[in-house]
Amino acid sequence: HARPQAYSFDAATLSVLTRVNGPSVGGTSVTVHGGGFGIFGFTQGVRIEDLDCEASDWVSDTSVLCRTGRGDEGTRRVVVTAGLRVGSTSQAYTYDRGSLSSVTRANVAMTGSTSVTVHGSGFGVSALTQMARAGNSACEASEWVSASSVRCRVSHGMGGSLRVAVTGGGLVGYLTE
Repeated sequence: HARPQAYSFDAATLSVLTRVNGPSVGGTSVTVHGGGFGIFGFTQGVRIEDLDCEASDWVSDTSVLCRTGRGDEGTRRVVVTAGLRVGSTSQAYTYDRGSLSSVTRANVAMTGSTSVTVHGSGFGVSALTQMARAGNSACEASEWVSASSVRCRVSHGMGGSLRVAVTGGGLVGYLTE
């Protein structure tokens, strides 16, 4: 007589991330290590809290690569889905708000069209949405230079010290000199 067969599958497990911190504008590559991610890259997905990664690639049964999307400042849970199995770990990844530290060429002519470079951190890994302002006026042009600098061509001014703001991924950092 035939015996009924019963199968069970272990949930995906997460053990370590290669990078546990990144800018709030996203775009950071993170490798999630663990187990039970499957033997093919058919149905795995990676989320940081409730946000899907911009892209995720199955590497092996024990690792998945994620390119983070934009997220609000703070610590987040990471979730891996492999088929119908889900594994997660709490407080595994943090998003940092960008910060400004200095301005190169802080004294410019009131006629404008002068380039200044704003230095700081957390400006992201590519030129996605960074914009700069000097006082209440948008820069004539903003250019992402690196994760730590943005160049701004200032418009004409009224004299005096102005607050500088850099916006990236919906978050704003300020500097007054």
